[in-house]
Amino acid sequence: MTSIIIKKIIKIAIITLSISLLSACSSQSKKVDMQSAASYNAQLGAKYLQAGRLELANEKLEKALKQNPNSSEVNHFYAILKQRIGDNKAATKYFKKAIRINKKDPSLLNNYGSHLCQIGHITEAIEYFDLATQNPFYTTPEFAYTNAGICLRKKNDDAQAESYFRKALDKNANFGSALFQMAKLNYHQGKYAKAQAFLLRYDEKNIATKETLILCSNINTHLGDLKKADACTEKRLRLFTK
Repeated sequence: MTSIIIKKIIKIAIITLSISLLSACSSQSKKVDMQSAASYNAQLGAKYLQAGRLELANEKLEKALKQNPNSSEVNHFYAILKQRIGDNKAATKYFKKAIRINKKDPSLLNNYGSHLCQIGHITEAIEYFDLATQNPFYTTPEFAYTNAGICLRKKNDDAQAESYFRKALDKNANFGSALFQMAKLNYHQGKYAKAQAFLLRYDEKNIATKETLILCSNINTHLGDLKKADACTEKRLRLFTK
C-alpha cells in the first residue's frame, strides 16, 4: 500500500514538474519572440528615420520600446529620432540608457559623441569618440575620428582637429568627409593650394555636394583660376537649384 502511494506521489511530482517546465519554455519563447519583434520594428524605424519619414519612424520605435524597453538597439534608434526632432533632453536620456545596456557598441558611442557635441559638451563628446575608436571590432573608425575633428573645430582647436582628420584618413584614405574637412580647414587657414589638393582627392572617389562645389569655387577664386571657379558654381547651380 505504501509503495502504491509513493508511486502516485512521484507520478504527481513528475507531472507538476513537466507542467512547470512547459510553462517556463512557453514564457521564454514569448520573451524571445518579443525581443525579435522589437528588433524588427527598431530596424524598420531606423529605415524610416533615414528616409526622413519621422512619423512612421516614431510609430515603429515606440512599438519596439513597448516590446523590449531594455534593448540597447531600440533605445539607440529612439535617441537618434529624438535628436532629429530637436528633443535633446529626451535624446540624452535614451542615449544614456542604451549605453548602460551596452557600453561597448562603437556606433552607439560615436552617435552619442555627436549628440554631445551638438549640445555643446565638446570635451565629453571627444571622450566618447575616443572610446568608439578604441574598440578593435569597430569597422568604420574613420567616422568617429572625423566627428571628433569637426567637434574640436567648434572650439577653434584646429591643430587637434587636424590630427583627428589625419587619423581618419589613415584608416580610410578615400573617406570623403575627412578629405572635405581637411580641405575646409586648409582653406580657413589660407593654405589654398593644400585645400585644393584635398578637394581633388575628394573628387576622385566621392560625389560632389553643394558644399564641396561652394568650396571649390572659393578655393579657385583665391588661386586666381576664375574659369574653374565659375565651372564649380555652374555645376552647383545645375545640380542643386530647383
